[in-house]
Amino acid sequence: MNVLWIKDNNIGHEKQVRVLLEELSKKIKLNIDERSIKGIFPIYSYLSDVKEKYYDLVIGAGHKTYGLLLDTSKYQKNNCKSIAILAPTFKRDKFDIICSPIHDKNKLKDLDNVIFYEGSLSKVSLKETDNNTVIVAIGGKNKHYQFNEEHILSQIDYFISLNTNKYCYLFNSRRTSIGFNKRLYGLVKNNPNIKFIDFNSDSVTSFESILHKSSMKLITRDSVNMVYESLSSMGETYLIDMEAKKNDGKVVKIINKLINEKKVGYIDCEDIVTGISKMKLSKQNTYNEVFAEVEKLAFEIIKVI
Repeated sequence: MNVLWIKDNNIGHEKQVRVLLEELSKKIKLNIDERSIKGIFPIYSYLSDVKEKYYDLVIGAGHKTYGLLLDTSKYQKNNCKSIAILAPTFKRDKFDIICSPIHDKNKLKDLDNVIFYEGSLSKVSLKETDNNTVIVAIGGKNKHYQFNEEHILSQIDYFISLNTNKYCYLFNSRRTSIGFNKRLYGLVKNNPNIKFIDFNSDSVTSFESILHKSSMKLITRDSVNMVYESLSSMGETYLIDMEAKKNDGKVVKIINKLINEKKVGYIDCEDIVTGISKMKLSKQNTYNEVFAEVEKLAFEIIKVI
């Protein structure tokens, strides 16, 4: 099966498409042709380059890709399927399949071409974890939560103090500030058991491999993708305490739902007296199954195509 993957150079979008194609390839032989969009307005030469090629699937995620998905499919055989990952903002009924997180369900009312999944698409790992390895994953400035550096750093210190005899990996992201990165470097300076993997460095250490290996995982609340990546593998997942900017925000609602249903653990910063808090780990339900949304979605797509 020939696949055209239209990419928008957004790491979060591309990661979700990649894991879905990897899952589909376990059941169907895929020949994948990748094209990246450059600039705000894609140039028309892009389309002329694919007109003479024929694809069975045209897939992409992100606003920049959706118009090209539909335009490209016009030049394909009638059985070519256009698959939009996430929720398109226009011509939603023109796509053969829309794969959308269920929290966007209200945007896609009265459509019969939608397959819903929870959270975000992540690679599933059922490998046993290493009890001597833990991980901390840090986001940064965002529109959902206050990124209080002092409060976050104190929780990282607390988490490390619970795992002093274990090897701890700290991962930042492209949104982590230069100032906070310096503080993370200071944290690991005199501790040989802590390794800081800077997003901006040339480190070959894979976030995914360490995440799947870690028995305990501490993650900031601002990245739904990171949270669901963690929940799609074995081990305990905990969220760093962060103040929501708006309690009715989409991401905040998702995180609160996970906490209320005990699908994820968190650091509880309980106030003893005003201005003084005591930290403790509030655990997730130990009987939770590993999230396997990408496997469920691939199964539904195969039924359609």
